[in-house]
Amino acid sequence: DGVEDALDDDDDGDGDPDATDQFPNNYNEWDDTDSDGIGNNADTDDDGDGTLDVNDAFPLDSTEDTDTDSDGIGNNADTDDDGDGYSDADEVTNCGESNDPLDASSVPTDTDSDGSCNALDSDDDGDGTDDTSDAFPLDPAEDTDYDGDGTGDNADTDDDNDGVADDTDAFDNDVDAWTDTDGDGLADDFPNLSETTWATSSTLSISDSFSTYST
Repeated sequence: DGVEDALDDDDDGDGDPDATDQFPNNYNEWDDTDSDGIGNNADTDDDGDGTLDVNDAFPLDSTEDTDTDSDGIGNNADTDDDGDGYSDADEVTNCGESNDPLDASSVPTDTDSDGSCNALDSDDDGDGTDDTSDAFPLDPAEDTDYDGDGTGDNADTDDDNDGVADDTDAFDNDVDAWTDTDGDGLADDFPNLSETTWATSSTLSISDSFSTYST
């Protein structure tokens, strides 16, 4: 270029100043990421991680070479390699189903699709009732079965199984009562309730200065 190298700040004229050019006298090279003495343009593995640049999702990062879900984060740093919403740790270990963390179609059981697998979710069906209190932990439409007949109260037409349908039963969760004629919240009677009444009699006698009771 007609400028002496001593005065030229880019001896090889490759556009990269000598101060930052790792090959100041080779206009075909300027960077050597892995410092192996071969410029990146000629080097087939720029970062020296053992994965050829053509197969390396991060050819200039020696700590990464794969990005399964193409989210820009290498699998080594990514906590969800396949981008299915479940962490690698949950898929491999925590959820207990040994799912494939590199396959987005392989996911742990998650009934309510809230991103927390059933094994870790305290409310599997997402109905707002904890599994420990839910008679139907995998059915978001039900959580109670008053009469224990296997049919949830929402679907059951006779919740207390007293033989009177809920739509006419004033006390649909009380097997002993179903009518309240005056609407005062108190049952008219309890047809199914057996009651034993004990009769007690007593005689009082008074003698002189003390009294005694006999039964």
